[in-house]
Amino acid sequence: MINLFKLKPFLILLVTISLVFNHYSAFANETKEEKSQGEKYISFEHQMQDVDKVISLAKKNNKLALIVMGANWCHDSRSLARNLFSQEVKEVIDTHYELLFINVGFMEKVRPVITRFGMPIIYSTPTALIIEPNSELLINRHNIHTIRDADSVSIADTKAYFENIAINRSKLVQSLSSLDANIDQKKLKQLNQEIDNFENYQADRIYQAYEVIGPMIKERKSGVKNKNFQKYWKSASKLRYTITDDLDKLRGQAIKIAKNKDSNEKLDFPTYPKFAWE
Repeated sequence: MINLFKLKPFLILLVTISLVFNHYSAFANETKEEKSQGEKYISFEHQMQDVDKVISLAKKNNKLALIVMGANWCHDSRSLARNLFSQEVKEVIDTHYELLFINVGFMEKVRPVITRFGMPIIYSTPTALIIEPNSELLINRHNIHTIRDADSVSIADTKAYFENIAINRSKLVQSLSSLDANIDQKKLKQLNQEIDNFENYQADRIYQAYEVIGPMIKERKSGVKNKNFQKYWKSASKLRYTITDDLDKLRGQAIKIAKNKDSNEKLDFPTYPKFAWE
């Protein structure tokens, strides 16, 4: 009789290999035309002025501002840009949004725009910021990473994501602006500050990672391959993907603790390994 428990690690390995293969197969099968259609991340010399303009236009037209931060070298960034101009999604975007693409370069043009809207860093390309223009609130922060793997997100799911945010615009703004009477707001503020400090520390580490990996990406675009690139990229990506889920858990834990006014429970902060080059 086959021992399924002994087979389990092997089966997990097979599934992982299959997912990785499918991911890179989709990337490899991207046609030149598809690649060109997704290359919307042109160089902006005055990014903050462009952000001001799109927010002003959104306010004037009673729409949301959609700011997509990405890069032409990133296949997920190209996929999201291409999906936004598909017939099904474009109708939603044209109706509810004013759209701006921000080129993050080789991860060196990240900080000014993202910090304006209350986040210390972007954890992935692409990152789609949905801004309510009157308050400049980032109203999709709760699920901002849903479509970061855009090459694996269907047209239907992409449409549903942006459509649901637009439909629930007022509720999202209200939820970000109102206070829950059942929560000790002083305690919650203190706990959130602890989380912010933790996130800022990790964000600084990721910025340092971008300084290491960014030039390598640029070299690869010129045909120069660094033998350490894959190892370094994987090391940084592991943290970039893990921390977003961990931050969501910490915010949820903070609310739970703050609801119990007599609780002395502390936040359970995760620890992460050093980067491959550290």
